Amino acid sequence: MSENSRPFTAPARGEESTQVALKTATMVIHSIGELALPPSTKNGAVHGKEMAKVSRLKNAAVAIAGEKVIAVGASEAILKEHAQAKDIQLVDAGGRLATPGLVDPHTHLIFGGNRANEFIMRCQGKTYTEIADAGGGIVASMRATRGASAEELASLGLLRLKRMLQAGTTTCEIKTGYGLDAQSELSMLEAIYQLQKAQPVELIATFMPAHAVPPGADRESYVQQIVDDMLPRAAKLSKQYDTETPIIDVFCDKGYFTLEDTRKIFTAAHALGMQTKVHADEFVNLGATELAVNHQSLSADHLLNVSDDEIVKLAASSTVAVLLPGTSFYLNLDEHAPARKMIDSGVAVALGSDFNPGSCHIFSLPLIWALACLHLRMTPEEALTALTVNAAYAIGAGDKVGQIASGYQADITIYDVQSIEEVPYNLGWNPVSMTIKKGSIVHRI
Repeated sequence: MSENSRPFTAPARGEESTQVALKTATMVIHSIGELALPPSTKNGAVHGKEMAKVSRLKNAAVAIAGEKVIAVGASEAILKEHAQAKDIQLVDAGGRLATPGLVDPHTHLIFGGNRANEFIMRCQGKTYTEIADAGGGIVASMRATRGASAEELASLGLLRLKRMLQAGTTTCEIKTGYGLDAQSELSMLEAIYQLQKAQPVELIATFMPAHAVPPGADRESYVQQIVDDMLPRAAKLSKQYDTETPIIDVFCDKGYFTLEDTRKIFTAAHALGMQTKVHADEFVNLGATELAVNHQSLSADHLLNVSDDEIVKLAASSTVAVLLPGTSFYLNLDEHAPARKMIDSGVAVALGSDFNPGSCHIFSLPLIWALACLHLRMTPEEALTALTVNAAYAIGAGDKVGQIASGYQADITIYDVQSIEEVPYNLGWNPVSMTIKKGSIVHRI
């Protein structure tokens, strides 16, 4: 047997073990001061007020067999049941907080260069639109990304993913969208596929050539190129890498792609067996959220200008509202997505970082947790559900990640605090002390 964390006196509380599978454990994480479990579901994301129903098990333990969870319950009972297995790895959580591994459902992690100059412009009062009109924004990242090989893009992504892992992220969606031509977009997608096997964070690929219209291009012709050429080639590339076809995303907003453009791309994606999501209502409302609901999209993201009618439609649908408080914070906006209204209306809300080179250079989900509480008026419990089970369903992975439950991947984040309230409270430092992915310790301090 081996001890793999610092000893620490945990509060005592006797609870019966919840045995959920009869397998030989390979790891037991014990002496968890508070094991915070979002609502368990196998039928889609958690909606509305149910998001706040987080269970808090004191002095808890989790038994793991290989890559999956097999039992959850009181530390004493789990140790008695499983700790005698041969070659078992015992991990002492030392009275700390543990949650499901954090899931980031919205990032633009693959890009070349940086846009630090735009940060200075923003600090001087320039808006997102003014910066884009001056040659910045998505097109600036396009210039830095084009010409880079898939290997170069993957190399740039490795350090970023390492930092995310250190902040507790165990599953991450990554979009293309800074190439804006077939060759560059497919190179970005290939970089994501290479990164899937090069490091421990589980990656979900999203193909997004409809991020912006490239300079000098006709929008309608570019949309047709996406439909006729890029989407089929993306599907073919996924087969070459023996992985799932990518999700398809569209930036449907003023100055980017129209509602009809989005509908056309969605229809083509569905014909290829691809799932969809949409950047909706960030600047103005074009009806993209309603379109996403009608097409049974995985998610509608941003939603700063979502209508009351669309909130009602979201609440009655399986489409998850992915809110990005880091972006509205980073852009110095006065208004944020109406999370409180959405949750009170029964919407399934998730949270993401929107990590990207320009409008939100934030990768830390614990920081996003804090911003959700401060700016979106979400409770710590609602934010945890939004960062785990709901984020997983927003990227089509809710059947395997986002929960600590029988048959789910053993993805667990341990924090150097004792309760979930302390994560958003301590927004000035990284509280994560250990990250476990598929039953292996992949980060610890």
